[in-house]
Amino acid sequence: RSSDLGRNVFKIGDIIKAKSVQKRKSLAEKKKQVSQNVRPRKNSECELVIGLDFGTSSTKVVIQAPDLPGSPSSAVDFSHYAHPQMPYLMPTRLWVLPDGTCSLENCEGGQMVKDIKMGLIQDGNDLVGDYGHAWQLWSPEEVAACYLAFVLQYSRKWFLETKQDLVGDFSKFIWSVNLGVPSPCVEDNEQNRIFRRVGKAAWMLSTLPEDEITLEMAKRKLRLAEDPEYWEGGSEDTCDFDIIPEIAAGAVGYALSDMRREGLHVIVDIGASTVDVCSFNLHNKEGNDRYSLLIADVQPLGAFRLYRDKLQTIKSTFERHIEEMLAKHDPLMPINLDDSIEAYIASSEQLTAACAEARAKFKEKFLLMMRSVIWQTKCRRDPEATVWQKHGRLPILLIGGGSRLPFFCSAVGELDAWLRKYTSNEGITHQPVLLPNSLVHSAKRSDGHYYLTVTWGLSHRALDVGEIIPADCIPDADPPPRRDWRSRFVSKDQV
Repeated sequence: RSSDLGRNVFKIGDIIKAKSVQKRKSLAEKKKQVSQNVRPRKNSECELVIGLDFGTSSTKVVIQAPDLPGSPSSAVDFSHYAHPQMPYLMPTRLWVLPDGTCSLENCEGGQMVKDIKMGLIQDGNDLVGDYGHAWQLWSPEEVAACYLAFVLQYSRKWFLETKQDLVGDFSKFIWSVNLGVPSPCVEDNEQNRIFRRVGKAAWMLSTLPEDEITLEMAKRKLRLAEDPEYWEGGSEDTCDFDIIPEIAAGAVGYALSDMRREGLHVIVDIGASTVDVCSFNLHNKEGNDRYSLLIADVQPLGAFRLYRDKLQTIKSTFERHIEEMLAKHDPLMPINLDDSIEAYIASSEQLTAACAEARAKFKEKFLLMMRSVIWQTKCRRDPEATVWQKHGRLPILLIGGGSRLPFFCSAVGELDAWLRKYTSNEGITHQPVLLPNSLVHSAKRSDGHYYLTVTWGLSHRALDVGEIIPADCIPDADPPPRRDWRSRFVSKDQV
């Protein structure tokens, strides 16, 4: 909420505040819920929390009913919109017609837009369409709001239609939405305001009775989303909305498990386009988890970037080979125009060497990012943490779809020897993040937990996730006292 931005401490659990409590009560008393009345004969209500993991390549949704026995949660099956083998992954792309009408499917005359999330993070410069950069044509916020509106609209409909055995006896539903964001976006900055504005506008768009969603409609809702009186006033097209850092949501399963440890951790969220690294302190305060964020960094070093880097390396190797052939050609020699192509193709040895070099450079960038976050945490953010001391180990949590790839697992493993060399501790320790079996089964894949870790964490009540203290609200540790060398100085005359 916009009123939270100026505080010294931003609490994800701010729904316990008086204004939000009143809003929740007013929502419960509404006679009409938008797209929510399924059995009006009964006067019972059910709270449903939508965890919305807005990714750079794909978006995931988990819906949880926290008040029902066992707090059942379900990963949304996006059916024909999704990958055939991964029904819970909705591609983050949108088709836009010349008149501004949007669609999740390819339509005649429409231009496909991708990298929608990156358009919000990097001032729209990564908003890409069929014909190159699209940010000059459309507002990145409008495109993102339309896309997320379709996702929310589909998710609610899917849940209410397929989970009748679970919620069919309820006549009213109190919806909450938690939108996952990169770690720096919870600080008092423009990205924080952008994601809040887009998320609220997307919800309002998703509740409209019209069959079509347009960029013009998104523009109007974005203006409304900035009006705190409208959003907090209990209007029928609003909901309980929060943004939660993805790293905190990804750590929920760990924080609730028996393997949980108090103190300093580093979490690494490896997505398709980006890697989000954050050091944080996990503590329990008065029965609630507290995540004190220390150092956060987001860089374009995700799994797809690694794949694209390999393809570009192969392409440049072939091009360089042809250029060398042209440079070596003797114009006085006869030209060979037979059908043989072997001479024009780079050898497997050339390709292998070039790809190995490119992977090594990519790994060094990834490790430099990791070492920078860890070392800054040690030197100026939490130098007295027990993990740096003898027999201590730095817990590292790996999450995200890319965390299952051997390349990233191996790279993180190299941090163990590095820490042992430069500190007194015993290196690192990997801490698994668990999901409930029912959710893993609903994902229909044995590796579903790699993709749904963050989404499941987002599907908890914001209050249950815990209290988040952004890095810009935590001062650096006091530097060690400076040693006075003058009293111990020995000049040449004293020797």
